Amino acid sequence: MYDNNNNDESVPFVAHEEWRETVNFLCDSRRTKPTLEKSYSRVDFNNILHDTDPIWEHYENIHGCYKTHTTIRESDDPMGLYNRSHSAWKLLLNRPEKNLALVGHSAFFMHNFMPYFDELKMLVDYGDDQVKELMTGSKFGNCELRSVIVDVPR
Repeated sequence: MYDNNNNDESVPFVAHEEWRETVNFLCDSRRTKPTLEKSYSRVDFNNILHDTDPIWEHYENIHGCYKTHTTIRESDDPMGLYNRSHSAWKLLLNRPEKNLALVGHSAFFMHNFMPYFDELKMLVDYGDDQVKELMTGSKFGNCELRSVIVDVPR
């Protein structure tokens, strides 16, 4: 169980804008950075560069407010998803740790591991058919855990 008041700094908890849920509906917008910092004092938010939600604001500028545009936003933007996914993987692969627990939302994971768009199909290359089946054989469920090994070509 996660204890927000635990002062053990040996395991870093790091927030990154890139690894969040796809931004489609109002429930996908994030709270302000100061609110998040207050709610989750153990998490390092230094990589969150904007106090307000820049991804939500980007799509709101394109589509308008959530009251008038009630369908998907980011999930209809393959190049936007590609750019964010590419940045997310780059951040992950540049972490110094060898073992990581990545926590995120199913729709963003689906776009990375089970891509609907051709633009995203080359982000992940499966080492064998068993791994591919594990990651693409069923949709990601709520609170699901999947373990993978990432092999980085050097």
